[in-house]
Amino acid sequence: MASAGVGSGPHAAGELFKMMTGVNMVHVPYRGQGPALTDLPGGQVQLYFAGLPSSVQYVRSGQLRALAVTTGARSEALPDIPALSDFLPGYEASYWAGFCVPQATPVQIVEKLNREINAGLADPKIKARLADLGATGLPGSPADFANFIAAETEKWARVVKFAGMKSE
Repeated sequence: MASAGVGSGPHAAGELFKMMTGVNMVHVPYRGQGPALTDLPGGQVQLYFAGLPSSVQYVRSGQLRALAVTTGARSEALPDIPALSDFLPGYEASYWAGFCVPQATPVQIVEKLNREINAGLADPKIKARLADLGATGLPGSPADFANFIAAETEKWARVVKFAGMKSE
């Protein structure tokens, strides 16, 4: 199982799979996604939990065969590829990013930013571009995002403990 390095998203996604299934895979850490994505089609490794934005073009060109997406549902970018959760209920490993501001930012500014970001994520052109990249916008409130971060932190802490991951 290739990864982009110890503790990377692909490493954690693979360890979550191992934790949930009991399947034993040898972890092969690379120095970033590029080298892992080069060695996978070459057969040096057999599996990689690649982020969709970095791998979708490899799949579309036929260089890689996607078995499943790790998001909770199928991806608009690869609609014919099943979600891993279809076969392994509860599995979900998404790479996400969010907008954050300093704690002392006035509430009015936070609310305005949240409204504008949500409006942008609802724009059909932005939604289409994100989908083409294999990404999905998740609109919501600052409280929704705080709850999401807390849940993700708890989930991935269990994976780190299970795998015995240590920073290098």
